[in-house]
Amino acid sequence: MTHSHSNRVRLSGTLIEGKRGYLLQCEDENVWRLNLIEVDIPDDATDVIVEGLQSRVDVVDVDWIGQSDRL
Repeated sequence: MTHSHSNRVRLSGTLIEGKRGYLLQCEDENVWRLNLIEVDIPDDATDVIVEGLQSRVDVVDVDWIGQSDRL
């Protein structure tokens, strides 16, 4: 799910640790690359909510990440 005002986004999905960084797999099957500069990932986070700026077609510069309440 994406909510956007200009290039600001809020996404939810499954956090995946890839070979070159973290990815977010959304329920709609979109995959986003995450730039996590100075952002702490919650311990044991799998389902997360991500907020930040969309810097490229499939890249988000993350300024906040938190665990989703989704079960």
